[in-house]
Amino acid sequence: MNQASYDVAVLGGGLVGSMAALMLQRRGLSCVILESRPWGKEQKVVVGEAITEGSSVFLRHEIGLTDWLKQNAYRKFGFDFLVRPRNADPPKTMDDCHELLLSLTPLEKNQSALPKLIPTFHVERTTMNRHVAEMAKAAGVTFLDGASVEQVELDEPHVVHYAHAGAPAELRAKWVIDCSGRRTVLGRQLGITHPVKSLDTAAVWNRFEGVNDDPAFWRTFHGVDRRRHTIHFCGQGFWFWWIHQRDNLTSVGVSYDKEQHQPNVKTDDHGFWEMVAKFPPIADALRGARALEPYQYYAHLPYQSEHWLSAKRYALVGDAAWFTDALYSIGIETSCRQLAMLAPLVTKDARGEGVCEQSVMRLNEEFAYTQKAVLELNRFKYKEGWHRPHVVMQTALYELGEIAELYHMQCPTRWTQSTLQMHYRMQWGTRERMENLERFQRESLRDGERDLEDGTLLKKALLPGKRVYGVTWPLWKLPHARPYFFILTRAWGFAERFAQRHRLFPDGLRWMATESGWPMLARTRKPRKSDGDVRPQSGAAG
Repeated sequence: MNQASYDVAVLGGGLVGSMAALMLQRRGLSCVILESRPWGKEQKVVVGEAITEGSSVFLRHEIGLTDWLKQNAYRKFGFDFLVRPRNADPPKTMDDCHELLLSLTPLEKNQSALPKLIPTFHVERTTMNRHVAEMAKAAGVTFLDGASVEQVELDEPHVVHYAHAGAPAELRAKWVIDCSGRRTVLGRQLGITHPVKSLDTAAVWNRFEGVNDDPAFWRTFHGVDRRRHTIHFCGQGFWFWWIHQRDNLTSVGVSYDKEQHQPNVKTDDHGFWEMVAKFPPIADALRGARALEPYQYYAHLPYQSEHWLSAKRYALVGDAAWFTDALYSIGIETSCRQLAMLAPLVTKDARGEGVCEQSVMRLNEEFAYTQKAVLELNRFKYKEGWHRPHVVMQTALYELGEIAELYHMQCPTRWTQSTLQMHYRMQWGTRERMENLERFQRESLRDGERDLEDGTLLKKALLPGKRVYGVTWPLWKLPHARPYFFILTRAWGFAERFAQRHRLFPDGLRWMATESGWPMLARTRKPRKSDGDVRPQSGAAG
């Protein structure tokens, strides 16, 4: 029987497992990856193809993917939300939808601002996963391909039992890090990972070639190309993602609440096209396109773990610990944040300093708050938010404000342990932040029915061009001031709320969406029915 000993055994050789082993190998620890797939066999297509600011800083500064991303990924500049109108026939075009565009494209031409943005991307994940695995191998990580983990004996050291080339084998490791994804090897064995019963959602997706590539089809406010953003098509109890990865490769998928939607999942496409029919512009964009793989389907999305880290020297990272939804690609970003916190703890232990139980408790507490906050965020979206344009717009702006902290680490020289401890912890990882998020969501429902009351399409854009750059110029020039520019993004979430409720409040997002480029005041909004006025139904921009 093959016996070997390592500092760290990583279960799973996908992106997260390769990153974990690479980080620790670089820090002087001996690492082995056990991957059930033979080397060279492609991993099945996975979600997580949008690299947000939180993932970008880690992948570039920690893993060293700056040049690879520039050469192989598609640069994106924000988010686009299109909401199906509730008080009209199904939209024929994207212009028939409510729309909120959150875009940094105007700054692309500003050579003073562009280098100071955290670059974000759309990536073809199988290619990136393979590249990081090759980096790990080159760094000295041992890869056991075709190794199927059967059991982990938690001891000192741990004993990992696995099958390799049809024969039983085992190895020993001081630490075991489970990066096995939805297989959740350790979580299942220990009985600490459980499906979430309070939200029953499913997802189906594929990648396509030959989608509509007419620039005019994708043009929105001020001629901006929607494809340069992660596009969200939203409706009652569902949302679609549209991720343009490169010419002739686009990822399209849908997540939906099974209480509200029951497509026939026994078909080859698992109900994909049945859901597409609910949003006709997507069908138009996919007309004539070809699916590249069998449709991928998850029958139940959310699950959680009781903890992700143990003083007994094991950890569950990424999808091996939890998953809620593909929204904002939060899964890959959480993996990056977990690894940033885990690496120093494991390294100190390898130096003989032991495992700080207080640190483990604190990290698990933050993880619990994050799980709860993200679950509530998504439950709110499916049950209350995705079909209400005013709610989508307010909450998206508020949630986008999470990127402000990341600008403390935009520069590689500030990627230090002290900065990470302050600004790269779990999202919504405290009671206060979780409660603030939930409070903002509840308050947004006060405006939830405005689209039904005035019958107009809500058209908004956050497009920070020359005027916005000029006003905020000191925040781009002063050292360490840039996070405050993005704190203003969260403030715009409140501004959007005030603009709808108070007639004399400046409606900056409407101003940015107009072709004239001049400010418009919210006094132009039509009174609500509760004001006693009767107003015509119109498709004009709101």
